[in-house]
Amino acid sequence: MRFGDDLRIKAVGSWFPGTSETAAQAREEGRLDKDSARRAGISALPVSPVPAPDMAVLAARTALERSGWQSNDIDLLIHTWLYYQGHELWSPPHYIAHRLGATNALPLAIHQGCDGGALALYDAALRLQADPGVSRALVTSSDRFVLPGIDRWNSYPSMGLGDAAAAVLLHRSAGPDDAFVLQALNTVSAVEMEVVLRGHAPLAAAPLEAGAPVDAVTVARQATADMGKGVFDAVARERIRTVLTNTLRDARVEPDDPRLRCLVLPRVGARTLDAQYLPVLEDVLKCEQMRFDDRTGHLGCSDWGADLDELYTRQVLAPGEMAVLIGAGGGFTWVCALVQAPGTD
Repeated sequence: MRFGDDLRIKAVGSWFPGTSETAAQAREEGRLDKDSARRAGISALPVSPVPAPDMAVLAARTALERSGWQSNDIDLLIHTWLYYQGHELWSPPHYIAHRLGATNALPLAIHQGCDGGALALYDAALRLQADPGVSRALVTSSDRFVLPGIDRWNSYPSMGLGDAAAAVLLHRSAGPDDAFVLQALNTVSAVEMEVVLRGHAPLAAAPLEAGAPVDAVTVARQATADMGKGVFDAVARERIRTVLTNTLRDARVEPDDPRLRCLVLPRVGARTLDAQYLPVLEDVLKCEQMRFDDRTGHLGCSDWGADLDELYTRQVLAPGEMAVLIGAGGGFTWVCALVQAPGTD
């Protein structure tokens, strides 16, 4: 979908803990084997002592401070996460709104998978365009991956899981100090691939009923054995090509447009990048590739917000330049967006 010049990302923010755990340390302690470390291709993971919803509050405060907005200016707050947020039968977005003092916001949740950050951004953008009562929106995301429920080094295939939070503020009007223009965003799904994160396991009656920590590696191997080696990678490459070309089309940007400054690679581990993303991305786009996951790993739903924050804080884009962001979430749905630095078009 094309949004155009009037849908702006006002500000972004992220929060990372000051503590981390290195792959070398995990290997020395026998918690990570050599082959798994190679497939992930990262050197460290951030480890947070702060509960996930409080991490989101901290990231949101950074974004609000950069924007100059007050928390009660926010009309809509969408929070998204991959892993446990601290309570059952409870609403993390209402807690975050409460902690921020966003008393005028409608708090909503998107709890789907790792693509939650991108889909929350999409949902907020659609509501900003469709509902005159929504002029300012906040998207937050946060995940904290801790035992006994999840093993950050081994629960997911070919990737390490890092703790972080991110926040994105959006609005309809344009200003000279906006962080980005959201030009276009697209999705494409392959619902038959939901089995990759289910395998042979029956539907349980309670969380972690099948045991802890979560073992997505075994179920992925079961699904791969059933469907055939290489099938999922082939489906992923086809969907990645589709969502990328559709996003460029909607943004009215050619693959060789000189304004395309960079492509931000998803934080999904070296094996997944090599098998699914790079063969397509290098074929379609010739711009610089940027990878930010060496000391973060995969951040669950916060990949997208953290990537936008990297682009902003590093001042990667000159006025008028563009960046492509792409990624996926279990189910599976692939998402691609094109953002532009305000200024010369």
